[in-house]
Parts: sequence; C-alpha cells; structure tokens
Amino acid sequence: MGGTDNNQYFEVLDEQGHKTGKLVDRNEVHAKELWHEAINVIIINSQGEALVQLRGPNVDLAPNVWDVAIGTHLRPGEDPVAAAQRCLQGELGLTITPEQLQHLFNLQSANQVEQGKLHKVLGHVFLLKRDLNIADCVFDTSRVAKLVWKPLLEVMAEVGSTESASQYFPRAGQYYPLLLEALQGEM
Repeated sequence: MGGTDNNQYFEVLDEQGHKTGKLVDRNEVHAKELWHEAINVIIINSQGEALVQLRGPNVDLAPNVWDVAIGTHLRPGEDPVAAAQRCLQGELGLTITPEQLQHLFNLQSANQVEQGKLHKVLGHVFLLKRDLNIADCVFDTSRVAKLVWKPLLEVMAEVGSTESASQYFPRAGQYYPLLLEALQGEM
C-alpha cells in the first residue's frame, strides 16, 4: 500500500464494506483500524513471472518485506480502475488504459501489520499482463527498495510457506488462495 500520503482523507466503510460517506484522515483511519478501500495490481509477464517489490524502509505499513502487488488507497469518490491507473503511473511510471486491467476479485480483510494493528481494507485486485524492463521503471526508492521478476509458482510457494510467509506483505484470509486460483492460467 503505497507510501506516506499523510494528508489524505479516505472514505470510511462499514463492517459490510459499504461506503458511509464519512471522510477521515489517513493516519486516523489506520490508528483506529477503520475499514477503507484499496487496490492491488499484480503484474505478470509472458514468462509466468510476477513483478515483486521490496517495500522501502520508510513506508508506514509493513516496511522491508516483499509484496506481490503494486497498490494504493482509493481517494474519496475514486473509481478502483482509475486508482489502479494512478498507482501504476505514480509507483512505476507506467501509463495504461482501463482495458489493459483485468479485474480478478474483491476481498474485505483485516491484515495484521506492525504492533498488532489491523489494516482493514476492501481490496480491489487487478491483473496487468505486461513485459517490462525493470530498468525502465521509474520508482521512489524510499518507497520501493527493489523490483524483481520472480516465477509466479515460486512466489505462491513462498507466501504459503510457514518459513517464508513473514517475508511478504501480510494478507489475511482468502487473499493468496483467491489470487492463486485467479492466476492458474498464467503459470
């Protein structure tokens, strides 16, 4: 979940994932463990590899771990596809059209992050199929320390392993099983 956009406001969701119309500052949303929306974009190349990022040491949620997705929070009134486009442009310097994104699933989950806090999100998960040269990606190295291509099967084995799961962004419940199911045809 991208960066330190500390003066942003998010629309709070109720326990069922419905918009409440209430806007709350990002820091308060996280501190009070309020439900809000986010997007994730999984990028897969034609060799069946996933683009994974090592989160920078200065991000406010889960620093210094690998993440299978490029992601951000939705702004009030923002469409998930528009948020995905904004995120890919801002995080990697990629300009994409809505047609290039494939919606995989939505999932409401409470992910445990630092100090036992829960990051409660309704996540909209998308797939982007793209062969990228990592050297051509423009990213903020304080937020994304490193980008690598990794075989999708290897990533899924690592997030499912008790030995290596802690090296990845914490995603509770059905996120990884749903992702594995959605990406079966890509492996």
